[in-house]
Amino acid sequence: MVSIYQLRNDTDHIKKVQKATLTTEQYGIQPTHGLFGSDEWWQKIASGELLMHRLRGTITRVYMGSMNDWPEFAMRADDGAETSWSRFADSSELSQLYAVGKRIELDYVVQRNRFKMVNPAGEETTCVIEVRIGNDA
Repeated sequence: MVSIYQLRNDTDHIKKVQKATLTTEQYGIQPTHGLFGSDEWWQKIASGELLMHRLRGTITRVYMGSMNDWPEFAMRADDGAETSWSRFADSSELSQLYAVGKRIELDYVVQRNRFKMVNPAGEETTCVIEVRIGNDA
């Protein structure tokens, strides 16, 4: 497996989520485990207080989602569950590794959105921590 994305390296994404969390009421992530991407947040993951999940499976589709402007992929997990995710990669070269039939591992945590205007009870979101793709299809 080749690590193609690590959230720790995605400082632009971290800054955007932190800004949304700190400057708006409706966007960003609730800082229930510390501010997203902060040292405190990473410590909560390391300690297990913020549970990290791992999916293992096979890429079944690579496509542009949303309004045909957002890179996504679909996967079938080893337990048969099918899910779709944004295609994250640390570089454009690494993003080329997403291909149908390749094995994939995805680590993520679940956080609560701050979408108070949309859903007053709060909505969960997945935050991808790391993506690894197999060398062979």
